[in-house]
Amino acid sequence: MRLNRDELELKLSKVQDFETSKIEYEQYMTPADIAATLVHIADMNGDLEKQIIIDLGTGTGMLALGVLLRGPKKVIGVDIDPNALCIAEKNRRNLSVDMPIDWILGDIKNNPIKIPNKSDVTVIMNPPFGAHRRHRNADRVFLETASEIGSTSYSIHNCDSIEFIRTFVNSRGGEISQSYSIVMEIKNSQKYHTEEKKKIRAEAHRIVWE
Repeated sequence: MRLNRDELELKLSKVQDFETSKIEYEQYMTPADIAATLVHIADMNGDLEKQIIIDLGTGTGMLALGVLLRGPKKVIGVDIDPNALCIAEKNRRNLSVDMPIDWILGDIKNNPIKIPNKSDVTVIMNPPFGAHRRHRNADRVFLETASEIGSTSYSIHNCDSIEFIRTFVNSRGGEISQSYSIVMEIKNSQKYHTEEKKKIRAEAHRIVWE
């Protein structure tokens, strides 16, 4: 049975968060409602069926699991943190998802995914915003890799970064074909966070790469 958008959110609400997130990777879990909407839109655009879906910086596996529940050809989750991949696989089992995911330990900077035909690949990701002074423009590396391995990508970015993203995408011969605004509620997970929860304005983009 195919889950609709609301059923998908309910299922993803059971995904467990990091016990301790790492500041160097700007780790935080994508909220279930945001993930469900992003996956649903990608599915409605025909970018999931019969495609290889790659979740760059998969973290807890939220987006990869959301995609998996929509029945694509194959799902690959990539992360630099082995602990994150352990959490992601635990979440897959807890959600009773029978279809396997290929979890790959690797650094996005070194493009750990090699697929012959990028037209077969859709990238879906929630990269680091690069908002912290130690990680400025961290999302650029994720966009670079997405442009190299996929024909289409879906990603979430800080709302103030649209001009940078548009300029970068155009320089790669790509096009932002669809965008929408979102509000993400992020829990306190780092020492520099001063509130228990914080709402962050962000934007999601569908990008078609050359």
